[in-house]
Amino acid sequence: MNFGVIGLGNHSINRVLPAISRSGNRIKSVFSRSSEKGRRIADTYGSKYYQDLGDLLRSDIDSVYIASPNSLHFEHAKRSLESGKNVLLEKPMTLNSGDSQKLCDLAERNGLKLAIGFHMRFHPALDLAKEILESGKLGDVTFMSGGWSSSYSSRSSDPDRMWWETPEMVGGGSVMGTGVHVIDSMNYILSSYPETVHATRLPEREIIDSTSHIVLNYGGRIASVLSSRKILVPDNSLYIFGEDSTLECQGIFGTEIRGKVVESGKLIKSFRGGSPYVEEIIDFVRLVSGGKSRIARGRDGHEVVRIVEASISSSITGEMARLS
Repeated sequence: MNFGVIGLGNHSINRVLPAISRSGNRIKSVFSRSSEKGRRIADTYGSKYYQDLGDLLRSDIDSVYIASPNSLHFEHAKRSLESGKNVLLEKPMTLNSGDSQKLCDLAERNGLKLAIGFHMRFHPALDLAKEILESGKLGDVTFMSGGWSSSYSSRSSDPDRMWWETPEMVGGGSVMGTGVHVIDSMNYILSSYPETVHATRLPEREIIDSTSHIVLNYGGRIASVLSSRKILVPDNSLYIFGEDSTLECQGIFGTEIRGKVVESGKLIKSFRGGSPYVEEIIDFVRLVSGGKSRIARGRDGHEVVRIVEASISSSITGEMARLS
């Protein structure tokens, strides 16, 4: 498949572009506001650099991978879908649920595929946890807990990261950086979306949160989600508590495949390296080709946007927010 790439930040350059190449697909076109960077990356992959987005969208590409700043996701995805291109869009899908719904509707109208870059779906620990949960081996499960946190300094001189400290461009802090991945992982494992949301965040009334704690009620199951920029030694794990057994996916949340799965103190499987992004690209191509795929779709991304909106509202009002 021939990909066009919109946005050349660190995540795109260091993780996803190599994954596109390693998966046997081709980076045909790249777009960046920086001509120096655009030409350098284009030379690396034997691609063509475009300084005009319209020219890229008119080029010989099948799909577009979008990794621009959060505030540009809607515009870039909308133009791509209107140009007849399938879209793999980085998270968060958009900054508001009105825009995310518009993208879902546009993709459906145009008969195109819209997927969201929740790479944790391609960590084998999540599939193993989902399988064990659905087998009933854990007994009745009413509570899950997961978190992805870090010790993060906002004082960055890297121009590719400075937009992360601009409220109107990023739309959030820890919740947008890592929390959305934990939320989608809960949705994926449970094969459903929550009914209610209750949240607390710090600072309480600022867009860029340093810490968010979100409680999701799936109608019979409760999930606790933690994201933070203030934890020196985080426990980036997922726990599933059942009446018969407890499942621990230890240290799995991150950008590499690592960690281990433990059931009631017994090691089930360890993971020691690898990237989830190659599988993400392979599954996206499979989706576009009409095959079975576990990649997050537009609806999945839209529901995560709704959950984040509801969590911010809940943290301000102190009240539970109802989604359905």
